[in-house]
Amino acid sequence: MTRHKTQGGFTLVELLVVIFVIAIISTLSYVVLEGTRAKGRDARRLADIYMIRQALELYKDREGSYPINLPEPQQSLLGPSGRLYLSPMPSDPKTSQPYLYNLLENGGYRLIFNLERDNQGYSAGENVIISPGDDK
Repeated sequence: MTRHKTQGGFTLVELLVVIFVIAIISTLSYVVLEGTRAKGRDARRLADIYMIRQALELYKDREGSYPINLPEPQQSLLGPSGRLYLSPMPSDPKTSQPYLYNLLENGGYRLIFNLERDNQGYSAGENVIISPGDDK
């Protein structure tokens, strides 16, 4: 009498079910992590804008007016006398593009930045902050 050994293993259906479950779990993890990353980038953008505004106010207080332009990202904001106000100049954490800055005709400024989600009273998308005392 000969005995036949049966080979142990998984069937194709079992393997497909496991692969499907792993794919669902990894997709859900990616979606959750991407939302968390977006919140982190938005928090960084708001912190960057706060630092830029503080540096601009110090600049105006010491130099008498706001700067005509902001330096490129990773460079320093220096006054005409060489005084350091912000180093390095921050940039958008996702695109590495500089935050937009315009000097207004009335001597104020406008900062433009984008958020991925609603955060701290700012809406998702483009947001504009103007210098204190300007209401346009």
